[in-house]
Amino acid sequence: MNATEVTRRVRRFATISWLTALAVVLLAARGGFLPTSPWLPFLALALGGVPIAWFVMRHRPVCRACGARMRVSQGFPEIVYRCRSCAGEERTGVHPDF
Repeated sequence: MNATEVTRRVRRFATISWLTALAVVLLAARGGFLPTSPWLPFLALALGGVPIAWFVMRHRPVCRACGARMRVSQGFPEIVYRCRSCAGEERTGVHPDF
């Protein structure tokens, strides 16, 4: 997968994961399985982060030139990946949310 596709899939997966975790935590609190607390959204963020970390480790972008794995080299103003072996760069055109 190229870097742009990986970046967009990670964003989509993260959104779905965090919203699902929030819904599960809020439904569990409403059903009485979890005590009602102002910390519940943070619990949902932590629980939603686990599948995201797994997804990021399993789906890495691959360099078009040499086929090696790429790493994030720059995150602002757009996410840029750099190849480990041939130092080729690929700009994704995707801007970070922070």
